Amino acid sequence: MLKSIDILIGLSVVMLIVSMAVTLMTQAMLALRQSRGKHLLAGLVDLLEQLDPGVERRCAEEIAKMILRSPILNGGKIFGLIRYGEVIHREELTKMLLDLASRDPKDVTITELQQTALKGLKKVMAENGISDPDQTLKNIHMAALQLEKSNPELAHDVRQNIALLQEAASQFLAKINLRFDSVIDRVSERFTFGARVWTFVSATVVAVVLQLDTVTLVNRFAMDDAMRTAFVEEAMKIDQAQYVVASLEAQSATPLPVSDKIERQYFTFLAKQGVILPPTSLELWFDNWKNVNLPGLMISILLLSLGAPFWYSVLNRSLQLRSVLARKDDIQRVIRHTTQPAGEVSDGGVGTSGGSRSSGL
Repeated sequence: MLKSIDILIGLSVVMLIVSMAVTLMTQAMLALRQSRGKHLLAGLVDLLEQLDPGVERRCAEEIAKMILRSPILNGGKIFGLIRYGEVIHREELTKMLLDLASRDPKDVTITELQQTALKGLKKVMAENGISDPDQTLKNIHMAALQLEKSNPELAHDVRQNIALLQEAASQFLAKINLRFDSVIDRVSERFTFGARVWTFVSATVVAVVLQLDTVTLVNRFAMDDAMRTAFVEEAMKIDQAQYVVASLEAQSATPLPVSDKIERQYFTFLAKQGVILPPTSLELWFDNWKNVNLPGLMISILLLSLGAPFWYSVLNRSLQLRSVLARKDDIQRVIRHTTQPAGEVSDGGVGTSGGSRSSGL
C-alpha cells in the first residue's frame, strides 16, 4: 500500500511541475489573444443590442470598443495596440454610456462610424427616459458626492448605485440593471471554456516537447526504489515551499507567482531523474520517440489538462495519507520485532482470553 502511495506521489510531483509550464503557456496565449477582453466586448455588444430593437450590431460593437479602450478601463498597450479592458462594473458601464451619449457627435477626433453610433445611443436613451445624458451624469456625480458626505461608511459602489437610482431612474437604467449580471455570467462561461481549450492545447505542446509518457513513468516508479524515494523527498520540499508561499500570500493578501529560479530547479530535478527529455538536440529528441508510448503520451495530456491546483491538492492529500500509513507501518514493525510472552505470539486475543481464565482459576 505504501508503495502505491509513493508511486502516486511521484506522479503528482511530475504533473504538478509540468503543469506550471502549461499554466504559464496558457496565460501567455490568453493575454496575447486578449481573450478575456474580447469575450467581455462580445458580451457588452449583446447587452447594448438588447436595449432597443433599433440598435445595429456594428454601432453597438463600436460603442463597446470605445468603452473598453477608454483610458479608465483599457488594459494598457501591447505591440503598440490598446488592449481591451477585462473588467467593468455595472455602475461604470451606465456612467460611461451616459458620458459617451453626452459627447458632441460632430467631434472631429472620432470616426464617422463612431459618430453614427453615438447618435444612435443618444436616441435610444431619449426613447428610454433619459433626454439629457450630460445633465443626468452631472446630477449623478453630485448625488454620489452628497452621499459620501452624509454616509461615509457606505462603500463606493453602493453610493454610486444609490446615486444612479436617484438621478437616472428610467427604462434605460432598468434594462441595464436587469440584464447586466446574466450577460457577465455568460461572458465568464465563454472565457472559462476558451481557457480550457487553450489549456488542452498547451498541455499537448508541453507533453509532446518533453515526451512525457505516463505509462513508462509509472512503470519506472514501480521498479526503481531509489527514484521513488527521491520523488517523495522532493514532494515534501514542494509541499513545504507551497506552505510558505501560502503564508506570505495570507499576509500580503495578493497572490505570489512562482519564481523562475524555483521553476528551473524543479525542471532540473526532473531532467536529472530522466523523467523529461529537454529538446537540447533535435536528433536525440527524434530518436527518443521510439521509446515513447502513444497511449502514455495521450494520458499525460489529459492529466496535465487538469491543472496545477488539482495536482497540488492530490500531492498534499497523498503526503498526508502516506504519513498515516508510514506511522502504522512503523508500529507494526516494532510489534514484530518485540519479544512477547508465551501464549500471546500466535493470537493476541486468544492469549489474553486464556490469561484471564487462568487468573480466574
